[in-house]
Amino acid sequence: MPADDLENDFSDAQPASSGRVKTLSTPLSQQVRNALRLGSAARAHDPAAPLSRPQQRDVHVWELDLRHPPACALDLLDAAEQERARRFVFAVDQTRFIAAHGWTRQILGRYLKRAPQDLQFALGPYGKPALTGHSGDATLCFNLSHSLDKALLAVSNGVPLGVDIEAIRPDLPDAALASGVLTAGEFAELVQLPPRQQTGVFFACWARKEACMKALGLGLALEPKTLHVGMAVARQRVVLKDLLSPADPQIAAADFIDLSALQSPPGHAAALAVLGGFGKVLYRQALASGRTH
Repeated sequence: MPADDLENDFSDAQPASSGRVKTLSTPLSQQVRNALRLGSAARAHDPAAPLSRPQQRDVHVWELDLRHPPACALDLLDAAEQERARRFVFAVDQTRFIAAHGWTRQILGRYLKRAPQDLQFALGPYGKPALTGHSGDATLCFNLSHSLDKALLAVSNGVPLGVDIEAIRPDLPDAALASGVLTAGEFAELVQLPPRQQTGVFFACWARKEACMKALGLGLALEPKTLHVGMAVARQRVVLKDLLSPADPQIAAADFIDLSALQSPPGHAAALAVLGGFGKVLYRQALASGRTH
């Protein structure tokens, strides 16, 4: 279910769907350790070429293949992240989590010209993370989303944003799920579509909703049914005064969300939401070799 994958934060507040996370910590499997710790930490932390920050309101969107983590990904994570990884029951989920966080640290470290293992993060009131602990770090905004083996990392220079990617599941949505997260107008639009189109359109709509909720830093504290984005995938503005109270701090930062669908791997839907608008979107890719381009 899409709501299980609401990653309003770098720490993935719900790391897996129900039944896939243990309450008690368990050791990482040897399979996971062998896959993710492929040499010394010193080699993994050797910085690659620095990255230039996005200009003005441009956004860099990184596509990550979680089957291919960066070298020594496990060593890049802090103690809290490693503990979270141990809570997953299945090795595939441990690997995806560690790969997503390892890539995120490596890429952000290149923007900041700092070792990825030295980056520090603080969570907002509803779990959205931000860089902290070093002068200038907090001005680099980012958001992470993953679904199965694919992830997207969006990066901006000081502009709050949210990104979401969803693997399209052919068994969803059912009527109860759709009516529970869509506005009345969206639900009416959905049921008028041919049945073969409804699944893809629903997930594209959900990705746009979740990107908005993450850009605002609210996650599921914002009821999805109150957020109308419609079924069209065209770039649009979501007016915040129609959604939030005048006292909400997001209103002071911007009066609208700039919302757009993103390029996504086959079988997925993805969206980007940016407070106050965005310029160009530059797509980049992390490579299986550990490099990026």
